[in-house]
Amino acid sequence: MAKLFVTIVAILAVVYGQEDSCPEKNGLFADSIQCDRYYECSDFNLTEKVCPDGMVFADLATGNGRCDFPFNVDCGDRPELQPPQPSTNCPRRNGYFPHPDPKVCDQFFFCSDGQFNLITCPSGLVFNEKTGTCSWPGEANRVGCGSDEVINFKCPERTEADTTSGVVNPLFPDPDDCQYFYVCINGKEPRRNGCTSGLVFNNVNKRCDKPKNVPECKDWFKVEEEEEDEEEVEEEVPVKPTRKQVSRN
Repeated sequence: MAKLFVTIVAILAVVYGQEDSCPEKNGLFADSIQCDRYYECSDFNLTEKVCPDGMVFADLATGNGRCDFPFNVDCGDRPELQPPQPSTNCPRRNGYFPHPDPKVCDQFFFCSDGQFNLITCPSGLVFNEKTGTCSWPGEANRVGCGSDEVINFKCPERTEADTTSGVVNPLFPDPDDCQYFYVCINGKEPRRNGCTSGLVFNNVNKRCDKPKNVPECKDWFKVEEEEEDEEEVEEEVPVKPTRKQVSRN
């Protein structure tokens, strides 16, 4: 009913007059063409309204609704929008927008009333335009922001043994950081995960373990422990060796 509101208003206005043009005495009703326009009825008095630029009207139920971000609303057959009011880094005054450089996948802009805030996703995640949040590359499904472009790790080809073992999402150590490992979703899409501080990934039992139980990582936290016992004499922090470098020592 709300989606046909414009037509209903026109018919009722002719038949009954403007005071009876609201389908209900009170409520909010979506426009049938423009997704960010709606109508407020108060005691059968009709007022046309428009959501803030960048937001659209969510027709929750007959007589109810609110302005919300586009990724939370299915505009369906209401594709039209008000003209944009852009500002620096904000295509519209309100909303979540990807970085203008298509190669920058892990940053996006949150715009509120034309003022922007640059937000950076945690390592391994990218901005998902469909949800306005940070997601795994495979979930965001953005061109140029897939796992191959974002994560410096490729899941090994599955062997026959892997297939028969029943392990759907195998785990592999991060070659550069003992504390981290990769979960290969369906054996293809890598997702970086980490052990809690003080533990390292044990590639034998595929669990987070004490460093002493993982020979190639037994001294992984040694650098941090030594730094806690010594006074800082330099501003430059020593670079922690990689998993491969530790195993050679």
